[in-house]
Amino acid sequence: MTVSRLFVYGTLMDDERVRRLVGRPLPRRPAVLEGYCRTLDPSIGYPVVHPLAGSSVDGLLLDDVDERTLAALDAYEGPRYRRVTVRVQTSDGGAVDAYVYVPARRSASTAERP
Repeated sequence: MTVSRLFVYGTLMDDERVRRLVGRPLPRRPAVLEGYCRTLDPSIGYPVVHPLAGSSVDGLLLDDVDERTLAALDAYEGPRYRRVTVRVQTSDGGAVDAYVYVPARRSASTAERP
């Protein structure tokens, strides 16, 4: 499956940061990631998302995400995050597949979450 979208919920919501990282602006639109919650991971000092039934995370959906863009964003996120594919609700009521960065491993602060 080829995915050309990325759901962002933290530092990558900043358009100028993304532009500096990938060398171009990316189209963006509001979106919601259902079944996840957003928390601050104290071990890295940045927001993370974790599966949690009944929760949702508001964010942005970045479109036109190609392999070069993903390589730049993967380098920015580093080894503490990994990319997974999720289903995201768009502001027009649709649903699309998108990548999202999740913690590479669960931190002690989230290990007891269901």
